[in-house]
Amino acid sequence: MFIAVIGSTASGRQEIVDYLVKREGFTEAFIGKKLTREYLAGKPNEQANQDQLKSVRFDSEQELLNYVTPRWREKFVTRDLDNTWAIQLFKQRPFFLLIAVNAPLRLRFSRKKQKREKLGLPAPDFEQFVDHDDTVMFELHAKEQPIAINETMDFTFTEVNSPVPPLRALRFQTLTLHDLITLADVYISNTFSTVKDLHTHLAALNLTDPERLRPSWDTYFMLLAELAAHRSNCMKRRVGCILVRDHQIIATGYNGTPKGIRNCNEGGCPRCNVGTPRGVSLDYCLCIHAEENALLEAGRGRVGADGNCVLYCNTCPCLGCAKKIVQVGVKEVVYSREYGMDELTAKLFKEANVIMRQHAHPSLKLDIHSF
Repeated sequence: MFIAVIGSTASGRQEIVDYLVKREGFTEAFIGKKLTREYLAGKPNEQANQDQLKSVRFDSEQELLNYVTPRWREKFVTRDLDNTWAIQLFKQRPFFLLIAVNAPLRLRFSRKKQKREKLGLPAPDFEQFVDHDDTVMFELHAKEQPIAINETMDFTFTEVNSPVPPLRALRFQTLTLHDLITLADVYISNTFSTVKDLHTHLAALNLTDPERLRPSWDTYFMLLAELAAHRSNCMKRRVGCILVRDHQIIATGYNGTPKGIRNCNEGGCPRCNVGTPRGVSLDYCLCIHAEENALLEAGRGRVGADGNCVLYCNTCPCLGCAKKIVQVGVKEVVYSREYGMDELTAKLFKEANVIMRQHAHPSLKLDIHSF
């Protein structure tokens, strides 16, 4: 695993790196600089030397990539990937995780001030800090050096002229740090008052969970159910469903009005469009549930053929759908979000010997504590 930590000034990047090094056994990687940093200035020499022993240094991002790729089973972390092309290049590797951290401006200024005072340095001016922060966050983080890679490799890029065939020199889209943060796999809002509280939060996030790099089958199909939900036109809620047998998708579904009927979000279902409370006037609802659509698409012959069909839904099935799920022979139901009829559905599934369980991918869980 290779983790890069990006973020605004004094947001807590180094504290996250230190946590991964000391608590999770990561090796810190530096690019184009000496191993010692400003943060080592306040540490005893013995501790500083020990930190350096846990570090490796490289002259370029490409050199770092060449080093960590054959060692992807080991654990490395850096805060030195600070330009567009390097981050977009690393993002294409299956062992890479990008973490972004941010915090309120005044809180970050206070941290910067305390740190400089601790080191015996003059306190920064607030206006200068704001100007510096705006520059860091919103200037384009480009790197003039293009990457030359073989034509057979599949990358997303903007081509530039290259004098050396058969390689092509590639230049990635240039983004600001503010934009790069949106590419992060994990976003951390560091409004914690102490480093200890931040570390407690990091432990709860379980950043080294293998599913953050490669999803399990449950996570894979649940994410596809979430994607299917985006096709929903129901005004009440978006629900997506996937029917799977032997790890192969046999049908998908999302909720909405029947074929040939005006979409719910265009006024096709009067019940949904007047905000009727959950569970009320269901007989007047024209929307077909996601589970129903998937079951209708597959049919009993494909679902119950061998008794191995699993239904994934981003919302727990209602009682009406649960009856149909039992009838067609589905043997396991995996859902993500709860619904108002969960207990009734669970009781029916238990009697029918249908396995029912809840599952959530780490990226779908709450990664920021401030909400």
